[in-house]
Amino acid sequence: MDAVILGVAGVLVGGLVALYGVRVFYLLLPLFGFVAGFLIGADAVAELLGEGFLATATGWAAGLALGIALAVTATLWLWGAVLVLAFGVGAEVGSGVLLALGFGPGIVPFAAGVALGAALVVLAIAVPAPVLLVAALTAFGGAALVIDGGLLMLGILDRGDLAGGAVAALRGDAVLIAAWLVLGALALLHQLLDAAGGREGLRVRLDRSLV
Repeated sequence: MDAVILGVAGVLVGGLVALYGVRVFYLLLPLFGFVAGFLIGADAVAELLGEGFLATATGWAAGLALGIALAVTATLWLWGAVLVLAFGVGAEVGSGVLLALGFGPGIVPFAAGVALGAALVVLAIAVPAPVLLVAALTAFGGAALVIDGGLLMLGILDRGDLAGGAVAALRGDAVLIAAWLVLGALALLHQLLDAAGGREGLRVRLDRSLV
């Protein structure tokens, strides 16, 4: 039953983030920060101590502590929110791709996630168009959550399969990865068309806030 609940939450939240990531960015700042921090903290404990994902109170405590810290940071500091989002998605994709390609859980996928997360943080600082970056990160991040949520609801995945992140849960399956890329690209296109449809207030505020 908990897998079904997680699946429903994944589909709903993932769909909202994927389709309206830029428009709801301000409203979801705490959620972005908490989810990224929780997953990174819990996964770090699992990898460093050789425990199962969320198998002990230590993993839960680390995930909650880092999640709350990043949620507060994202709420109080807009640039912090963009950097948290960039690092969170980068860490998920970096470790997830290696795990999906057959690497076993361990320090190598974890380090790859940290490295890609750091690289996206640098990109977020350097890129002159933060709206485009936020749209891309939320589109593909949300798409992965939607697919994982659907697989959880169908009983194809369970909670433990999310240990390596949303991308790793795709298990390197060519069909699932293709579905993720197509869904992410369509969500990104929707966000860009939505932003170009005259609703520029949020885009302007986001751009000006990050200057």
